Amino acid sequence: MELDENSLKLIKKCEDEEIDTSVMGACTVLLEEMDRGEINLGEDQPDESYIQMAQKITPNDVPNVLKMAFKIKERPNVSPGMKNAANRLIRAIEAL
Repeated sequence: MELDENSLKLIKKCEDEEIDTSVMGACTVLLEEMDRGEINLGEDQPDESYIQMAQKITPNDVPNVLKMAFKIKERPNVSPGMKNAANRLIRAIEAL
């Protein structure tokens, strides 16, 4: 999936800005939803489970989780809870 210019700007923003706890919490919620939904993002599949990622997430992980959120947002076959979690994360980063 090719990201648009606005998506790339948000990813750059979260790489450059200080990440606060609300964004980290939104990342954790998204990863937990992804673990429950057993979603497969193809080549971006991590070596560890999404729940393991959620338990040890750091600010450096936020850009990768944001990329996952953009992919989830575009998928037609994901649960509403997962889409909501992806949208929450995107909005939290837009608000930085």
